[in-house]
Amino acid sequence: MKLAGSDRNIVVLDIGKTHAKVLLFNTLASKELLIFQRKNLIINEPPYPHFDVDALKSFIINALTEIGKSYSVDSIFTSTHGACAAFISNEELILPVLDYEFEGPDTVRPDYDKIRPEFSQTGSPRMDAGLNLGAQIYWLNRTFPSKFAEVEQILFWPQYWSYWFSGVACSEISYASSHSDLWDISKNDFIDLEMYGVSSKVRFPPLKKAWEQIGGLRKELSDKTGLPEGTPILCGAHDSSVTLASPYLKRTLPCTMLSSGTWITLFSLGITNFKFNEQTGLMLTNDCFGNLVPNFRFPAGKIYQDVLEKERTAEDDFSLMDWSSIRLVDYASAQKAKFINSRSSQEIDLSKFSLASVEKGISTILAQETLNGLDAIDAKGPLIASGPFLHNQNYINCLKKEFKSLKNVQNLILLQRSFAVNMMTNKLKLSIRLLLHVHYCQKLRCPWIFV
Repeated sequence: MKLAGSDRNIVVLDIGKTHAKVLLFNTLASKELLIFQRKNLIINEPPYPHFDVDALKSFIINALTEIGKSYSVDSIFTSTHGACAAFISNEELILPVLDYEFEGPDTVRPDYDKIRPEFSQTGSPRMDAGLNLGAQIYWLNRTFPSKFAEVEQILFWPQYWSYWFSGVACSEISYASSHSDLWDISKNDFIDLEMYGVSSKVRFPPLKKAWEQIGGLRKELSDKTGLPEGTPILCGAHDSSVTLASPYLKRTLPCTMLSSGTWITLFSLGITNFKFNEQTGLMLTNDCFGNLVPNFRFPAGKIYQDVLEKERTAEDDFSLMDWSSIRLVDYASAQKAKFINSRSSQEIDLSKFSLASVEKGISTILAQETLNGLDAIDAKGPLIASGPFLHNQNYINCLKKEFKSLKNVQNLILLQRSFAVNMMTNKLKLSIRLLLHVHYCQKLRCPWIFV
């Protein structure tokens, strides 16, 4: 006998860069009922490093089959990591789905930089490798012209999976606008792909809301999984945008969110006036509700790790140096990051200093860059911080010391790591509930007060 969840059991397909998950989530109880997980594998073979789509499909089918044995499923929702697209013709992949860390697009960077839209038009900074989807498209079109000539539709990564589930193609704004070089933030529309040398026949499918039902589970997958044909398939969204939905639910706007880990990422929510100039780390993206969100990111965790792992060539005392004069520059990637003495304009080699001194110094520099990022995105309201860097006391001490320099930030809320993990999980749960609340209220033609 299957266990119904008051028609609120949702399957969440969560594809991250390193892991893929299939969760059965009951939105009424805010509880995970089942979870399946596997590594998201990269195939390092010609024509270029690419995601193992077939392995993901097998994993998803097996997970859905197990879910269907014991539970009813009301709908299926997909969230994924960014900078990933599928190139489709006649319902088939024309080219493998490129791993955005592959540096192939950098080989055409000089030519691409001449034609890509300005930051003021897209809010997208130029990023390395394939982190700009526009750069991926440009490189693929130039490198594999005969194959690219077959392409009819470009699907963003969450919508490729909703398409696979339902056979219905769509696009979604949070993904379209995320450092893609493909979205005009002033017009709220796609950039003309012909500027990248792409045929006019190639198109992005129509925009849908993240929570919108686009179709039903197709018969082929119904037969393979045992789930009912026509099970509602929702559009899906960028994973960062899904988690940003929770402040709307809690009505804590404006606010600023700080997530720390390999990257420190800052999001300024509830901002309405934008006067931003392009600078390293800054970008403008739309959340799943269409709101423009300034955000700032830099690879703090990676830089910290790389610096501390370097072999020491000397044991000078870093504490004798005026660390306030040292700036972090060229950090679009951790490998290119440099430390410059702003007074002498000379690069600082941190391997010359003792480990203890460098640990304190680098933490302070990263905290200062965080403050610069908060200023860059015009942070307002409470600052909610989470992640591993909260256990770096040197980082926190500097952040607290200089925090008062931020005029419009009301208070600093530090979430301890154990609590932060739960909070982030709960935030995802609340966000999913929020999106589904919109879906069901629209389905029932009920008013929704949050949007």
